Amino acid sequence: MFELVRVMSQQGLVRVELAQWRGRLVVVKRLLGFSPEATRRLEREAEVVSKLHHENVVPLLATIDGALVYAYVPGVNLAEVLAEGPLPVTRALKVVRDLLRALEHAHASGVIHCDVKPSNVLIRGERALLTDFGFAKDVALTAITGDQQLLGTPNYMAPEQFQGVRTDHRSDLYGVGALLYHAITGEPPYGSQVLRFLTGDERVVLAPLPSEASWLQPFLDRALTRDPERRFAHATEMLHTLLAVPASA
Repeated sequence: MFELVRVMSQQGLVRVELAQWRGRLVVVKRLLGFSPEATRRLEREAEVVSKLHHENVVPLLATIDGALVYAYVPGVNLAEVLAEGPLPVTRALKVVRDLLRALEHAHASGVIHCDVKPSNVLIRGERALLTDFGFAKDVALTAITGDQQLLGTPNYMAPEQFQGVRTDHRSDLYGVGALLYHAITGEPPYGSQVLRFLTGDERVVLAPLPSEASWLQPFLDRALTRDPERRFAHATEMLHTLLAVPASA
């Protein structure tokens, strides 16, 4: 059914493969063994992503024998790009605008991604696409076993999510802010002190942006604030605010 091209990644029982299927390249996400929780998570991912149809979200093509078949997006993930250094500010903003459009659609569909980070963003030419909804929360569905465990990456994780809250869409907006900060500065926000920040240490402050991006400081201060009530209310507001901020450089 699938002709393996190469293994792209493997974490625990979950393997992601590049394969040929029906005359096209696809990405196949499958389990190598049996785990009730891993099986439920893969099934939940399929339920979640099947609701999303947007140009900035990698589409799910099919579910076959428990394996998820995604469209193959030629390009690189943002983590690989940032490993070479920060992006020009205009390029970083283009990526973030695409992500906010993807999240605007996801949140309107009742889906919270819960793991917005560079390695889950694919860059294809001038377009950025959000992928990997393996940790996603669908507010319309009952939580699955283990849903309250710590899921995510601390460098891009909102404080409330670090505390186990996975029902607030504004956590995704924090992730976008953290990603933008990394893209501009070359390092994630709060650096080696991120765990102190997440656990409530008020002495940890956000390092300022480089001079060429200083006009974005108020925007990022709001996106990365500890209190979700002080962040942007939704992806649409964050996107419109970003579009309206005048560049002083």
